[in-house]
Amino acid sequence: MSQRTAAWQAFARCAVPQLGLGSFARLVVLLQQYGPDEDAELALLLWQGEITQQTSAIKAVQRLRSIVAFLQSQGITDTASWLQWRDSADAQAVVHGAPHQAPETINALLWHLDSGRCDVPWVLMFARRVLDQAPAHGHVMLAMQEMAEAMNLSAKALARRIAWHERLFQALGDVPDLRLAWWRCMKRTLQSQLTNATSAKLQVQGVKEPLPLSLAVHLRQGQPMLTIQLPRAFGAAPAWPNLTMVQLRQEGWGSGLGLHLLLQGEGVLPAQLQLDIAKRWKATQLQPPVFERISATKWEISCCWCDGLWKPSCMNLADVNDWATDTALQVMEYVQLLKGMLNAHTLGTAT
Repeated sequence: MSQRTAAWQAFARCAVPQLGLGSFARLVVLLQQYGPDEDAELALLLWQGEITQQTSAIKAVQRLRSIVAFLQSQGITDTASWLQWRDSADAQAVVHGAPHQAPETINALLWHLDSGRCDVPWVLMFARRVLDQAPAHGHVMLAMQEMAEAMNLSAKALARRIAWHERLFQALGDVPDLRLAWWRCMKRTLQSQLTNATSAKLQVQGVKEPLPLSLAVHLRQGQPMLTIQLPRAFGAAPAWPNLTMVQLRQEGWGSGLGLHLLLQGEGVLPAQLQLDIAKRWKATQLQPPVFERISATKWEISCCWCDGLWKPSCMNLADVNDWATDTALQVMEYVQLLKGMLNAHTLGTAT
């Protein structure tokens, strides 16, 4: 396997999920977060060390920046605008006449124009949400495009309609009081484990109506979210990575309890440490992490999983509490493993 192929596979299989690169907009944000003087750091995250020569790795990042800048200059912001521009009559002529573009960049753009490949995050999201699996991307993309055209809608508008209708078909056997009991037990258990927490808040997102009803009822209309704030370690240097927030929220409604865990911290989270965290989580059979750099000294690590089937109508309160306790202990696995690696990194850099 050539080095270029290995780097591309590492980007697609590792960097895309780890960095949350599900859209062109997210890629643009990532490139803005890392300045040109940080291209070596960014190269390690994108190519996962598969490009062994640093100069070649940095050159690949620079080429990526050039391609993204060119696409932005053409008004391309998402899949729909890319498809529209790609199918325009003068697209290839624009690429050939692009000023100040390296031959490698022009060749890469022409290859994408000829192959017709594009990023379709809305297609993949719909397939995973409805089919609970990832079928062949091309087949799903073509089917969705045909559906949107038949309904005289844009692909984005169709995806929004589907998401809206799915919320209307929540499980009929849902018992809001037991769902509230699940989240309150989750809160109590995590608070008992994270004894240094400064605050713990349970709230519901996505409810646009006024809130005269009980929290239990609103759990059916929105997405529950539990946020626990942690203090920064006493005496920690500003650059030392430190976990400051644990947040668990429900991703969506359906037959399963889809959970999203967000771990937020301060300090510097080097690229090599991010790769080590991903490898360690994989070795311990935890869900793959997604890394996001908020700023030079603020970062987030997230992951998702579906915790079984939600059938509260046939469960008693004790079973619901046992389930919540088990899930809270799963969350603590992620927290303790991350804190251990951050502490080990801090000790290594301090000595």
